[in-house]
Amino acid sequence: MQRVSFILQIDERNREAYIERHRNVDPELLQAFGEVGIRTYSIFIDGGNLFAYMEVEDFEQAMHTLSTHPANIRWQQFMADLLIQHEDGNSVREISEVFHYSGDTK
Repeated sequence: MQRVSFILQIDERNREAYIERHRNVDPELLQAFGEVGIRTYSIFIDGGNLFAYMEVEDFEQAMHTLSTHPANIRWQQFMADLLIQHEDGNSVREISEVFHYSGDTK
């Protein structure tokens, strides 16, 4: 299982809209998450900064499969007006894990 984190940004003025849109995520998209091996997915917000954490069987394969899934395409289009694009044209930047504790101290 891979643990993957990434950051996104929105204009702080869009904070409530971003939160509201996530109150009713398309059930078809949630089902697709499970089908591609995503086991947990959380998004945290601080002002206009978003931090996402995902546990997934194979991140690259999951993202590749989701990139052509109709529910994900609809969701990405729905969210595009809120997300700030980076210079490379992406709204998502993967970040590196520097510490992990799983409860095993042996």
